[in-house]
Amino acid sequence: MTDRMKESLFSALGEISGAVVLDLFAGSGALGLEALSRGAKKATFVESARDAVVKLKENIETTEFDNESEVLWAEVKPILDNHATERKDLIFVDPPYNMPAEKVLGNLEQLVMGGYLSDDGRVVVQRNGKENPLKPFGLQMVWEREFGQSKLFIYTHEDEEEESSG
Repeated sequence: MTDRMKESLFSALGEISGAVVLDLFAGSGALGLEALSRGAKKATFVESARDAVVKLKENIETTEFDNESEVLWAEVKPILDNHATERKDLIFVDPPYNMPAEKVLGNLEQLVMGGYLSDDGRVVVQRNGKENPLKPFGLQMVWEREFGQSKLFIYTHEDEEEESSG
């Protein structure tokens, strides 16, 4: 993710102090670490590629977020197949571009069904710019931006205003 994309995204997200973060397909951890640098309380990083996990751990050490970080060296699907033990305020989903949209959609829906997303939580998805927005069950898109070959989307729970006023 470019610096311009990151700045635009975090500007759209606004205040994230105290947020509990889940960074799926974390890679080098850029998004979760950026969230921590902006005041997030804790970040869990999920990555399956060995080289990426090594780089991720180096980046956590370099940024001195060891105490606020947890790294899970695992595939995303088995993690999401288990019901959440802690709800997340901010979830980053940045899968490989070659991952089929249906599989990404399944992961997003599992976040909702598995109880991962807090009531006011948001899900950020990065996808290939040629793809249409995903329409996951239980989530509504509230923000979309295109950056060259990439698109960023922010989702929240469906009908969030009705749920919070009831």
